[in-house]
Amino acid sequence: MTQPHLLIRALTIATSGVVVAAWIGHAAAQQRPEGVADGTVAHAPAPAQTAAPPSADADPNQVEDGRPIDGVEVHVRVWHADGAVARKAIAEALGEIERVLGKLSAERRTSEVTTINRAADREEVIVSNETYRLLEQAIEYCRATGGAYDPTVASFDYLWNFRRRPPVRPLDDEVAARLKLAGCKHIALKPGRIVRIMQRGVRLTLSDLAHGHALDRASRALRLAGVENFRIRVGSDVYVAGRTGTRHWYVAVRHPDDPRRDMVQLYLSSHAAATRHHGERYFIKGGKRYHDVIDPRSGRPRHGVVSATVIATDSVQADALSSAVFVLGPKDGIALLEKTQGVEGFVVDEKGNVRGSSGMSDFARLPEHIDL
Repeated sequence: MTQPHLLIRALTIATSGVVVAAWIGHAAAQQRPEGVADGTVAHAPAPAQTAAPPSADADPNQVEDGRPIDGVEVHVRVWHADGAVARKAIAEALGEIERVLGKLSAERRTSEVTTINRAADREEVIVSNETYRLLEQAIEYCRATGGAYDPTVASFDYLWNFRRRPPVRPLDDEVAARLKLAGCKHIALKPGRIVRIMQRGVRLTLSDLAHGHALDRASRALRLAGVENFRIRVGSDVYVAGRTGTRHWYVAVRHPDDPRRDMVQLYLSSHAAATRHHGERYFIKGGKRYHDVIDPRSGRPRHGVVSATVIATDSVQADALSSAVFVLGPKDGIALLEKTQGVEGFVVDEKGNVRGSSGMSDFARLPEHIDL
């Protein structure tokens, strides 16, 4: 697994040419419903399929199961000759995903992230090794991307509350005031797994890394159970290992605005892929769409991009960089990928233009343009 501290050094190393591709799940399959009134909160339609689908392959060695976990669609498919072993391994993998997402959710009152936010600048919090290590990674990625990925982006949640009805667009002065609270400099990590937020009002989230970490833990559970060939999906993130017998795993890259359409078809090996999109929650105000992907550097939704996908051997790295690439946009985002060893990806802008890193051509024929 790629260690996050290697990312900073890797930014100066030329891409090695290792390439994979991504399945973009519901997160890249968002669509503005027809007839959405100005000022209305919109939720993009989910794909019709919400439970584990029956196997599309007439292969008795393939077993799949899944369920919604913390509002996220999760599916695990394995290829194994012993069905009993496969089903037991899948159950353990799903259990690990549920544990990780619950532990890192800022929405659960009992999670470690919520405990840190509740303590704010008043108290130090002792967390588990798992959470502490993920915070170390988050801070390193924040610094390495110049704040394009930032775990304190949750400090803007109060202003951009997409659950509020009717939705409210914050004033410029409000955004400017909150900008002072953004930045990983406000998070202090001390020996003994001690975490402290140094500024009142700063709010932490690990949601952009939680899916990747859940994929890593679920992958470990499957391998410990003796399963080496599998595909795991957590929302819009995927990890694929091995093969389905003699074939690579089939992966469909969905159209950013229509879950019924495939944009690219790919076959993967052992890699992770993560996608960020222009929001499954958004509202229209003054004829302009405001979505829930906030640029930590401006405190506002990042316009100009509809989706960004990053592929890496490390699931957490793919998660962090996909957020950063979305925020940086096609030019700077792809430049970041080209300077980072062992990662590839592509970006779709708001005009439907597709721009990929140099290694993507080894695994897929990316379209130059898609209709949005």
